[in-house]
Amino acid sequence: MNVGKDTELKLQILVVDDEADIRNYLSDFLTMKGFGVQQAEDGAMALDILHRSEVHLAFVDLNLPDMNGFDIIKQAKQVVPNLIAVIMSGMPIESWEALSQHGVNEHITKPFTFEELTYLIDKNEKYIRARRYSESLKERLRIEQEKSSFFFEAGHQLKTPIAVLKEFIHLFQEGFGGEMTDKQIQYLKVIDQNIDRLLYLVDNIENLGRVESGSWRIQIRDEEPEKIINHVTTSLRPILRRHDLQLVEEVADNLPNVHTDTAAIEQVLFNLVDNASKYGPAGSTITLRCFQSSDSFVCIEVEDQGPSIPEDKRDVIFQPFARLPEHESASGLGLGLTVALSLMKRMKGDLWLDNSSKPGNRFCLRLRIA
Repeated sequence: MNVGKDTELKLQILVVDDEADIRNYLSDFLTMKGFGVQQAEDGAMALDILHRSEVHLAFVDLNLPDMNGFDIIKQAKQVVPNLIAVIMSGMPIESWEALSQHGVNEHITKPFTFEELTYLIDKNEKYIRARRYSESLKERLRIEQEKSSFFFEAGHQLKTPIAVLKEFIHLFQEGFGGEMTDKQIQYLKVIDQNIDRLLYLVDNIENLGRVESGSWRIQIRDEEPEKIINHVTTSLRPILRRHDLQLVEEVADNLPNVHTDTAAIEQVLFNLVDNASKYGPAGSTITLRCFQSSDSFVCIEVEDQGPSIPEDKRDVIFQPFARLPEHESASGLGLGLTVALSLMKRMKGDLWLDNSSKPGNRFCLRLRIA
């Protein structure tokens, strides 16, 4: 479904806060962005506006004179079931599960920046316009919303390395130039690392789109597995060394050629090794192993020494954006394993997680012998 700009819809936003400065601050910014804005200083006024006017999105302060923000949102949803409710609070908030029970769709912490505000509104405006476009196409809308959320989240993640790059460039512009000092060399290394991080995020986003759309053209040829393994380890070993991780290569002798696409299989291995590097402890080893498993197949394994993934989560980790609770702090978007599995399927190969030998994780892929 292609949801274009609905020129008939002007997003109507309600700002509910007992502090006039905050209401005016928000209202001025939102009006400048082209939205319709109304203000309320307490819950009673907010509910009166909702009964009289069309409102798509509401920013509600948690603590108000006559009632708290949760009570307002609960009553507001009875008036406007599709209202997108954003709770505003300067204090640590409850868990997302608790927020959801109160009918809260989003949470923003005071004080917030224009960038955070714009990101939140843009994401939800896309959803509101899609819902208005066709309420009857619920399943297709769900898919569109997930895609929209993905691209917004991806862009949000990309802002961090870009901001770091700009900050260090700014330092050079302010006078950290001239001959290269030790500090300048250090800064260049930081810039280089963040460029790598940025490129990896962009690559996985693009690769997922290419694989799912079918535009990644798979070209199966007879290839030497030793050359593929060697190219991957040569490329990744210096990067892993910076993170105090060792990459070990174990390749059997006299391996037969395999049917595969070199670029695709290298991307799979890059993603598997990168995934292993996120969870392996400093000083640990990642092993890239290759051997003939039968008369028909050659197996490649990527084994790490990180925390073992539970058996009931082995399928979940291959889903887009999948992040186990214990891995929430790791960088990335949760796309690397999804891309790897999709590419293996396109090449008629297999990829799975085998944790029969613990601790650690061993990802196995199987290629047909030429």
